[in-house]
Amino acid sequence: MNRIIERFVRIFDYVASFALAGTVVYIGYMNYWQDLNSALLIILLVLGGLASSAICCAFHELGHVVFGWGCGFRFNSIRIGFLTIYRSEGKICCTVQRMPESLAGSVEMLPKTSEKLYTKFLSMISGGLLFSFLFLVGAAVAFIFYEKLPFAVYALLCTSLPYAFHLFFYNVLPFNDDNMDTDGSMFKGLLKKETSYLTAVNILAIEGYLYQGCSPSEIDKNLYFGLPQLPEDDLNFILLTDYRLAFYLDSEDYGNALKASDRLENLLEYVPKFYYNAVLADIIFCKSFLKADLEGALRLYPQAQLYLKGEKSLKSCRISAAYELYARQDKMAALRAVSEAEKKVETCDIKGIKKYEKKLITVIRNDIVSEQVVEEG
Repeated sequence: MNRIIERFVRIFDYVASFALAGTVVYIGYMNYWQDLNSALLIILLVLGGLASSAICCAFHELGHVVFGWGCGFRFNSIRIGFLTIYRSEGKICCTVQRMPESLAGSVEMLPKTSEKLYTKFLSMISGGLLFSFLFLVGAAVAFIFYEKLPFAVYALLCTSLPYAFHLFFYNVLPFNDDNMDTDGSMFKGLLKKETSYLTAVNILAIEGYLYQGCSPSEIDKNLYFGLPQLPEDDLNFILLTDYRLAFYLDSEDYGNALKASDRLENLLEYVPKFYYNAVLADIIFCKSFLKADLEGALRLYPQAQLYLKGEKSLKSCRISAAYELYARQDKMAALRAVSEAEKKVETCDIKGIKKYEKKLITVIRNDIVSEQVVEEG
């Protein structure tokens, strides 16, 4: 979208949303002021708006989940504001963590197969837009008939109208914030079969093969290398490079793994906050595991420390074990981390990831044992 037009559209979005918010509060005050104290009325309208906006956002993400399920995708996580609901070790867990400023919510769905992913991906993206549109229509109809509504309904439904308008309007247009695309941008890119979005489909195919039990190196190389080169600051190029890193590590092609890791490090400034910690952790793993740049691992680790210690996932435990053993040379800390990783890998329900992680964890465990034997000798 032309930058001037995009700026105008964004201004229109904010002005229209603000005007709707003012209208909703004014109408609510004028219609219910006789029943409630003025200050209490305003407070309840604002609180109702905040609550209904969160519900509106959840409804949008639910659309992605429902359509994804219908297309054979597997639920992995959903984030609404500070709340994250995710699958871990076969269980559904909840946590509270900060979202990037450019995102109100997100959903991660993983394909169970690699068939017809282009059509399925389009459908899953459409689900969020459709649910947002339905919510907007419902809020608008309720607002039209506001005189017949009790205050509780007005405060919890009509006050969602400004955010419902913003969420649908923002997502239906091809915007890009912090290198993250809106639904409209992805939908348009897929319809036009742009290379970036075909790369996204390839990434989904890789994830589908992982679910079916293929480790990264057992997946068709064309999915990693078969498309034309993308600009290095393109999000899908960055994500694909991260998958290539896993491919090289699984293939024991450590020279190319180092090149991929160095490339990712040079691209960190373009990595969206949503993915930053995960990509940074992979870079730290390579610097440590391959003993290529232990000083670099020590330098970067403080940036990822909270993520690695707070995530407590299979991947974070494996990376922590490598860092503790090779960079810090703390065998006891490495042993604790690798033992935790060994427990978690047994409950990993993505078979390809399980094979890949087991392979790396085994190398780390063997290195701990071999170093102990040398010391005892």
